[in-house]
Amino acid sequence: MRSPGRPRRAIGRRKVSLAAAALILGALLLPISCSRAPDRPNVVIVVLDTVRFDHTGLGASGGSAVSSTPNLDRLATEGIAFSRAWATGPWTVPSHASLVSGLLPSMHRTTGNHWRFDSDAPTVAEVLRDAGYETAAFFSNPWLTDQLTGMLRGFELKEDESGGGTGILNRSDQGGLATVANIGSWLARRSGDRPFLMFVNFLEPHLPYDPPQSYRAAHLSDIARSDVVETRLAHEVNSGLLDLSNVDLERVRRLYAGDVHTADRHLGSVLQLLRDHGLYDDAVIIVTSDHGENLGDHGFLDHQFGVFDTLIEIPLVVRAPGHPGPVTRDDPVMITDVYATALDAAGIRGKPDTPHSRSLLGEASTDDRPRFAEYTGANSELVRHLRKLNPELDTSPLEVRYSKVRVGDLELTIAGDGSERLYDLGADPGREENLAAANPGVVNALMEAMPAVRRSDEQNLEIDEEMRERLRALGYIR
Repeated sequence: MRSPGRPRRAIGRRKVSLAAAALILGALLLPISCSRAPDRPNVVIVVLDTVRFDHTGLGASGGSAVSSTPNLDRLATEGIAFSRAWATGPWTVPSHASLVSGLLPSMHRTTGNHWRFDSDAPTVAEVLRDAGYETAAFFSNPWLTDQLTGMLRGFELKEDESGGGTGILNRSDQGGLATVANIGSWLARRSGDRPFLMFVNFLEPHLPYDPPQSYRAAHLSDIARSDVVETRLAHEVNSGLLDLSNVDLERVRRLYAGDVHTADRHLGSVLQLLRDHGLYDDAVIIVTSDHGENLGDHGFLDHQFGVFDTLIEIPLVVRAPGHPGPVTRDDPVMITDVYATALDAAGIRGKPDTPHSRSLLGEASTDDRPRFAEYTGANSELVRHLRKLNPELDTSPLEVRYSKVRVGDLELTIAGDGSERLYDLGADPGREENLAAANPGVVNALMEAMPAVRRSDEQNLEIDEEMRERLRALGYIR
């Protein structure tokens, strides 16, 4: 369904085809736009973890898709909705690191086998904290903890609900209820003397899919109340142990949609808390996801093994004073842009070295702005687990690195096995004809735009058993 509200104003796009390939390199380094006056509003960043673009009202098309995100859709009627937003990676760690730093994965180097965010780049929380902002993070995703990644550097308060009774081990509530309660308590006790940066992550759409009984009663009455899509199902499919033809994918999608709806309900609770405390109207609110999800797409469940559109196309909405909606923008943007947008909103005038981060409060990008997605291959522990499930599995395709760039309708994917795939999506939206061999000049130009994808040094972190259990529950390690 379409988002509610009055008709959207749309900002059009300009096509870039093979004939325009020579113009690519001029669009590579795009500076941060910081045009707004430094009025120091509160800044709220909410990540609805693992939410596919096409499960939101932003991605609904011609009535053929049903939105699971009424609160996000409603927020979009008050601000700017972006129809062409990309995550920079297909899973939590590289994508969140790009959000907090404004850097691509090949620059911050926080990836599948190098979990620590040890880049010298200042995080959004560090920059705003040093500018006098109060900084607070609320989450239940263990990948965001100091123990694993340290990527929430600069947040003075970190409320972690990633384990225990209300965390990920309770499948129908992966920490969202406690996270909302923590936010309410913090807002009630803070003095209000300083503006704040609040970061929130809701993990509910992540495997396992187990919507709460209230949602099941209203929307899934034909499915047993005990029916859950377990993480092990994804492992069995991804290892080749279970053929997708033997999986009820409609059931999988419906249960996933229920978890997306739950995360959106938690978003609605946060927005209401802001209203209750008189903070909503003047706040800059940014809502996005860190990646999508394969629900049988490309032969996989979960969110690994490539840079497919189903994994990197994400919802993105910005609501800010002075930028009334509804406005739909279809210029190319990335999750890295959240960084520059937060700095712009806070009136930060210093320009960090983040060439791939632009403020979403400034002018729209031209259509020839490159978008990037990078993947350094599956985590080695996950690969070992899949091989253990199916000793006959050839895991080499699962460990391939990918780097993808799209400029207008042109898309180039370079794989670690040396293969190149070039498509003109305007003429060939189904990606049926690989144009790479016939157009080496275009390939070379796009490769010049593409940052080098390096395999970071493998990192054997000391993980205690409690943290290991959290990651097991999410399906990352065994």
